[in-house]
Amino acid sequence: MINISDLLIYFPDRSKNTTQTPMLIRQREALNRYGTATQEKGMARLISILDAARELFMEAGYGGFTMRKVAGRAGITIGNLNYYYRTKEDLLRDLLEYVINDYLEEFDRRRQIAGHSPEKQLLAVLKFWIDDLNTAETTSFFPELWALGNHDPYIADLLDDLYAKARLPLNELIPQINPTLTRKEAERMALFMCAAMEGLTVFVGNEKAWADQLEEIKRITIRNFLDMIKNTKGKRKN
Repeated sequence: MINISDLLIYFPDRSKNTTQTPMLIRQREALNRYGTATQEKGMARLISILDAARELFMEAGYGGFTMRKVAGRAGITIGNLNYYYRTKEDLLRDLLEYVINDYLEEFDRRRQIAGHSPEKQLLAVLKFWIDDLNTAETTSFFPELWALGNHDPYIADLLDDLYAKARLPLNELIPQINPTLTRKEAERMALFMCAAMEGLTVFVGNEKAWADQLEEIKRITIRNFLDMIKNTKGKRKN
């Protein structure tokens, strides 16, 4: 395993199919083979592999997610793919990191636009999070991982790590809005909020039964989250 710090790569902006947005990976722990993807050309190839892997996982699920199919989707040979990734598990781990860093970058962007207010920043993150549940990618990608995690401890561990990273902005902003909360209280609250929002996927996800009610459900969800944060008396001592 190698660490690649402050590495600039490009992720597709899901809201604009024809453009790409730059993103900085901080302290990335890559599982691609040591010495690979150290030059611009190699990194471009690595990104094309991860994009192909994400598309295949969405379309075929884990059952159809094979190294040979990923190689075919990326337009390379299986030997070339194995040069970067020894196993499917290594590839999947980098894929999930690739996906979550996309979200973290978007969270940061939304927070910057929202200004200095912690409450406005939290609102921006929550609105994006819930809106994203309605995309075809999220509706298919994450539930597939949930089902797999119920049977595969390795995938379950990857999911735990992914959601821990996703909760980072919540962990940071919640105690800024309510300074009486301890760190552990804020983290538990963030965990509850994450679980509640992700659970909405089966109801308001893409083409789900309540998808047309997304805006109202989003308002209800965010209003109750803010009430919980502001009105909970924490145990933090001054």
